[in-house]
Amino acid sequence: MPVAHQNTATRTPQMAWRQVGGPYFYAPVSRFPGDVFFVGSASTNAVDDIGHGRNPEAPFATLDYAVGRCTANAGDVIYLMPGHIELVTAAANLDLDVAGIHIIGVGNGTLQPIIRFTTINSADCDIDAANITVEKVNWQAGVADVIAAIDVNATDFTIRNCRFTEQTAALNCLIWIQLPAGVDVTGSRLTVEDCRVYAPDASNTHFINFSDSGDGHIVRRNVLMGDWSTCAIGGAGIVTNANISDNYIYNFSNTVDSCLLFADTATGVMMNNMVGNSAAASNQILATGMAKCYNYGVDIGVDAQGIPDPAMA
Repeated sequence: MPVAHQNTATRTPQMAWRQVGGPYFYAPVSRFPGDVFFVGSASTNAVDDIGHGRNPEAPFATLDYAVGRCTANAGDVIYLMPGHIELVTAAANLDLDVAGIHIIGVGNGTLQPIIRFTTINSADCDIDAANITVEKVNWQAGVADVIAAIDVNATDFTIRNCRFTEQTAALNCLIWIQLPAGVDVTGSRLTVEDCRVYAPDASNTHFINFSDSGDGHIVRRNVLMGDWSTCAIGGAGIVTNANISDNYIYNFSNTVDSCLLFADTATGVMMNNMVGNSAAASNQILATGMAKCYNYGVDIGVDAQGIPDPAMA
């Protein structure tokens, strides 16, 4: 008997999904292969229980609860609805510890979902499982001198198209993203891309602190404006095969080497970065062991245009 063949011309990557307690929806299976959850503290119907979260009209109240409802490595997606505010009030109070989840904020401007660090300066978000992505969220300092807001303790963590802000004057994060010492293996392949950062408090030290070694980190296409006394991006860690490219950095601090500062033995590529502060342009980028090309530094108020680093022959 001949075998019936599928008509591949009519096949589509769009799949119809029906979740228990939720509506039918259509989505590309490659982007949403698992369960989909909704979180919205601004909704009067928001409750953290198993009867909620499957429908945007009856969402969970907190991201922390939604993470606990996910299944590891199943491609589950969590939507943070417009106006959602997640308060992080203590150390490890928000723990992203389910591998492979994808968190997506919905809403622009003042409606963009916020993850706000508040109450005590040790409040932080721990990244404790691999392959997690967070995008389109406003990470916000809501208390003074948060020590290190995002602790990256697992591999392949991605932050994409997010904002980093300070709720009001004198509320700030000393370090926004930290790869802590001692997690050089599990902290590899951090990706931070297409983000916007405004961090003007003079107590800040880093936007990203690579305090230990790690391989394959990517930091690209970000716009940073802030006051970082040590460096905007870098650290003492001996990172390898890093990609630091196409970033725009204005550091209000006049500390030398304070825009891009990496250990002499760090390796990778550093290309097409435009940076500036009130120090000599030749002292704004330090990455001796990296392949550098088309980076420019400018001494604000002095240089008419950027000075190339490395210098042109």
